[in-house]
Amino acid sequence: MNNKTIALFLLTMLSVYFFSQYLSGNDEASELNNTAVASTQYVCPMHSHIVSDHEKSCPICGMNLVKVHDDAPSQKTSNHDVSTEEYPVVEISPTVAHNLGVRTAEVLRGDLKHTIDTIGKVTRVDQSARSRIVAPMYGKLVKMADKFAGDTVVKGEFLFSVGSDDLFELEKKYQEKFVSGEISDANTIMTTLTEMGIDAGQLAALQQGVEPVLVSKTFAEEDGYVFARRGKAGDAVTSSFTVFRLSGGYQVIEVAVEIFERQWAVVQVKQPASMQLRNYPSKTFEGEVYRVDDPVGYTTRALEARLKFKTDFKGITQSAFARVVIQGKTKRNVLLVPRDAVIRTAKENRVVRLNENGQFQPVVVEIGEESDDSVEVIAGLNEGDNVIISGQFLIDSESNIMSDLRRMTVKSVPSQSASNSEPQNSSLNSQQ
Repeated sequence: MNNKTIALFLLTMLSVYFFSQYLSGNDEASELNNTAVASTQYVCPMHSHIVSDHEKSCPICGMNLVKVHDDAPSQKTSNHDVSTEEYPVVEISPTVAHNLGVRTAEVLRGDLKHTIDTIGKVTRVDQSARSRIVAPMYGKLVKMADKFAGDTVVKGEFLFSVGSDDLFELEKKYQEKFVSGEISDANTIMTTLTEMGIDAGQLAALQQGVEPVLVSKTFAEEDGYVFARRGKAGDAVTSSFTVFRLSGGYQVIEVAVEIFERQWAVVQVKQPASMQLRNYPSKTFEGEVYRVDDPVGYTTRALEARLKFKTDFKGITQSAFARVVIQGKTKRNVLLVPRDAVIRTAKENRVVRLNENGQFQPVVVEIGEESDDSVEVIAGLNEGDNVIISGQFLIDSESNIMSDLRRMTVKSVPSQSASNSEPQNSSLNSQQ
């Protein structure tokens, strides 16, 4: 017998041996399945066709068979509709929960603060920043402060006053409406008077019957010094007439940022903002939004906002990039959960809730807006519920396995097993 014949013989014998082992394994699996048709209690988590009426290992993968809960529903549809089907509860001993690092947080009502964190570009550095102080309306200069070029001014200091026949006529009408009790009309007029520079003290005086010839007063909005002065008492002015130009000991930095579509609704003028530059990471500059453009860019879906920062720091250069944080609108009185509590899948969002009896149960939730570490919950939870924020993925996976096993084996579970008083624990407890 030559070497080629010997090799062929050995190869044939090995094939026969492995084929017999394969048949043996399938026979054992079939035997387990056939003997368990009437009293299935344990199922392999990886091979649903391996079932048994007692604890043992799967002959295919070697994993311990998992006991099927006796509280499975009598009928289930073949499709897993999570919108109408509750996930099974999971019972975990305190020792196992501690080993898993399970932590909880309470579902609370609160304010959802929106923070816009983006990148901006310095578009302008005005080293000789000056502010224009204009007349609030058409009329005549009544009085001017004794301030000239080079003189200093402080925030809140009187600069000039303006009077006009139109202003006096509007004050008279406001007084008449207020006295006659026409509060709605009086409030409408009051808004116009406020825009024209009449303050709360003057409005109160009009309500008390003071003669309606009060003038509009203008005050300095910040510290600085007079760079230029125009006009004198008795001169006619318009709403665009510059009476004073004030300059401060600072420079104005203008920054342009892009706000993407999901944040359009939370940004507006006058919102506070902060800025940090890569070259000066330890310095934070404070400013505000002063302009928000209309949305542009079909592909990028972004709008441009302009911010201003006042600072005496001289190291900022034009075209530099900066990290910008804008404090957006705040949504009041909403139901909030920590972001870490939400399990996100392609089909739904879930959290694991801690029930009053100490059991854990995945719950499908509808979420709304998100900000920082909080997520708004629209439906699925109530105020005061406790949710898991650490270790929830293992518990959720265990509940999913139990749910799948119920659907696979429900027809073979004996009905009389529901009367079994032995407590049913999840496979997580077997790790204890």
